[in-house]
Amino acid sequence: MAVDVDKLIADAKKAQAAARTAAAKAQAQASKDKVDAETQARSKSQTDYANTLKPRLEQYESELGIWARKIARGDKLSTVEKKEFDRLVKDYNSLNKTVDAAIKKSNDILVEARKKAAAKPFATVPNQAGPTGTPATAPTQTPATGLTPTPKPTTTPAVKPKPTTTPAVKPKPDEPAKVETPVDREATALGAAATSTDLALPETLFKNIPSLNAILKKYVSTPGMTEAAFLKLIRDDVWFKQNSKEIKNRYVQYYNYRDLQASGQAQGTTAYEMEIAKIEASLKKRATEIGSAAASDPAALRKAAENLYITNRSDDESFITDFLAASIRPIKGMIGGKATEGYSGEALTNYDKLVEAARDNGFQVSDILPGATTEQQVIQGIISGKIDVNRVIGDARKLAAQGQPQYVRDLLAQGYNLKQVFAPYRQVMANVLEIGDPNQIDLNDPLLRSAITDKGDMNLYDFRKQLRQDNRWQYTAQAKEDVSTAALQVLRDFGFQG
Repeated sequence: MAVDVDKLIADAKKAQAAARTAAAKAQAQASKDKVDAETQARSKSQTDYANTLKPRLEQYESELGIWARKIARGDKLSTVEKKEFDRLVKDYNSLNKTVDAAIKKSNDILVEARKKAAAKPFATVPNQAGPTGTPATAPTQTPATGLTPTPKPTTTPAVKPKPTTTPAVKPKPDEPAKVETPVDREATALGAAATSTDLALPETLFKNIPSLNAILKKYVSTPGMTEAAFLKLIRDDVWFKQNSKEIKNRYVQYYNYRDLQASGQAQGTTAYEMEIAKIEASLKKRATEIGSAAASDPAALRKAAENLYITNRSDDESFITDFLAASIRPIKGMIGGKATEGYSGEALTNYDKLVEAARDNGFQVSDILPGATTEQQVIQGIISGKIDVNRVIGDARKLAAQGQPQYVRDLLAQGYNLKQVFAPYRQVMANVLEIGDPNQIDLNDPLLRSAITDKGDMNLYDFRKQLRQDNRWQYTAQAKEDVSTAALQVLRDFGFQG
């Protein structure tokens, strides 16, 4: 990107700071030189105009800051985004020029007034001293012979000095003194809040934040309250203290968007709208990954995106995961015309781990859940990182070790499951009882458990003999064949078969 956003904003602020410093000096000098009130008022009107544009500049800077972060992350801007960024830079530069021009004009008005005042000739005030400080001597006239002359003054009569500055304009007797209206007080308050360096609060915040709105109304309705008292109330406000400058700027973006939306002018092209759309897409992707029901709730995603944007937490992955994990639950669906319900994504992966850990140690899932939690709560906790699934599995093994011989307890402590401990016996049992899958044999089967006791392990030969004595064995093909073979042998022994 050709534009360095940080440098663009820093240079603009530096230039304005210098201009404002010069204007402040000019105003101070104007007051000292007693420049007429009308000229000072014209100068101040330009400064006030520049100050009213400051909130708009800050809004642009906030939007540019969002673009700067996108660029810093290495995001590739689309054609539409590139046009929006270029337009924003152009508008920001244009507004800066307007502000600079207003401040310059304010300064120029005072400088010109001082030049004109300095150029006016001062009236000569006669006195009794000559140009060099010696007493002035009247020229002597020679009287005509025989006449006594009557002395006449030859010096110019003293002239009363005229003031070199324009006298203050006094109100006419029939012109009443101006009374400050509520509208005037509101404008004054908003201007002070917008131009105060540590506040820089635009009007939209006073319109939408209840506590700030209450402070503004109090100032307007209390004629004796000073600007300083008004600003102090703002600095002491809880909302003002709780929210950083960045978050305040995001509130401004949000309320400006709402204004556009109310007027039907929101077209998805503002930085706010594009940022919200990006956060929504990111939330949906993450919700799908972890199996959160929020993935299928557009309204919830939109609200969450706005909250994350306002609170400046859209990049806080841990916070986002915690938020989405709270919506993890079995999701209803339809497969082949039949209703289904189950977990998905990472939630399903962890659920399968719990089921496997429980089954491999002879338990139901509900048997191995920690504390008084539900299956859903445990899975939510695992996704958010508050519960370690490996710890749950380990605890299931500890639970299974109760009542087992020491060597079995040792195996379970090393990470083995009862399934692995009883695997040889399950396989023999499946073969003898003609069960296709050994895993279909319950680990809590009394006959299976009898193979390993405190007295030791039963050898496989004896275990097979014991299995043949079980009622289930008589229904196997092998049992039937053995009976048939035995019967045939009896017939043979009696000579009925050849």
